Amino acid sequence: MIRSLWLAGAALVAFFAMTPAPAAAHDVGATLIVVSPAAGATVRLDVQIPLTSIDFAYDTALNDAPASSIAARDAWLRATLAAGAALTDPGGASWTVTVDSLAADQVQGLNTVHAQLTASPPAGAQPALLQFGWGTVTDIDYSHKVYVSEEAGGTTTLAGILTHYQPALTVQLHTPPAEPVSFATMLTTGFQHFREGTDHQLFLCLVALGAARRRQPRMTTLRRLGLLTLGFTIGHSISLALAMLGWVTLPSRWVETAIAATIAISAVHAARPTLPARAELAVTACFGLVHGFGFAGTLEGLALHGTTLIIPLIGFNLGLEMAQLAALALVAVPLWLIARSTAATVGLTTAVGAIAGSWILQRAFDTGNPVDRFVSSAVGTPERLALVLLAAGLLVHVRRRGSESPQVTPTAS
Repeated sequence: MIRSLWLAGAALVAFFAMTPAPAAAHDVGATLIVVSPAAGATVRLDVQIPLTSIDFAYDTALNDAPASSIAARDAWLRATLAAGAALTDPGGASWTVTVDSLAADQVQGLNTVHAQLTASPPAGAQPALLQFGWGTVTDIDYSHKVYVSEEAGGTTTLAGILTHYQPALTVQLHTPPAEPVSFATMLTTGFQHFREGTDHQLFLCLVALGAARRRQPRMTTLRRLGLLTLGFTIGHSISLALAMLGWVTLPSRWVETAIAATIAISAVHAARPTLPARAELAVTACFGLVHGFGFAGTLEGLALHGTTLIIPLIGFNLGLEMAQLAALALVAVPLWLIARSTAATVGLTTAVGAIAGSWILQRAFDTGNPVDRFVSSAVGTPERLALVLLAAGLLVHVRRRGSESPQVTPTAS
């Protein structure tokens, strides 16, 4: 039975590992870029980059005094932004990029540098398509994400997400898209967002570990995990809808810090689950509300409202749930084995709690986080996280089998 479970888990890991993904922890803030047509054949780029991300990538201290620091580093920032924007037409000819303005700004409570750039095609060219590449911050911080939106005819749509591992995409120029936002695009965006959110994945692992730690029959454990997952889903679906409808607006710093706090609290609970079943379900649903406000940050900047919000919201939510179920399938067997060992459980929850603590400090007080790169490289994707848990679960299983083996005592001759 155990061998069959291991083979099934290994097959799932191999299957999902066939689809490469960036090793990324959930960002405190991402770069936001809006691409829109300007005079003639030129293109305007409206760019917002969190100062904490620039400080982390380039070892600066812009966030300490945004306005004066940006003014003091004006030349360096202009050169960095111009070098980071790599625009070419379909034939490979490079566009000329100039930085028109720089200013200190805020997005969701985070200090940002707000830049206006103009990109001009080669002389005489008027391409309908643009190959858009971006390397500022992502050239150093592999976990950073860049959300690129297109603005045309008063409609803003998400063109795609850039990372270090996917540094370019194709943007259509000067013609409004046929559809505001497609269901398939938002389904993919939701799926990828959960895959790249290491904090969301760790929280889900702690929920599953806590359910397994109660040492109940397997079917009872599965039912309990199903209810907890459903409660989390309902919670984040409600808050995601509230945020996208504009009924509740919270600063990104508060939301991201609260998400890290839910992980720290869940780590303590998973080590020794003592809450009654109904209380645990209610707490998990409340934690889902917190994570939902974090999910909502992905859809900001799309100018969605009214009926145009319904289809993208459903698609994004379904994408999240598909990724959540896939992640559970990857980690369920390893976590069940780890839960059988108190020492392994304490070790895992302590490590996750320490990571959550570092995120709380980083997100609440804009401090550096030396463990981010290690976390991103070690458990930055569901596949890597599953492999780490698989190794830990296998070690627990081997040690338990060794301790349960009958001792052979020599007989007197």
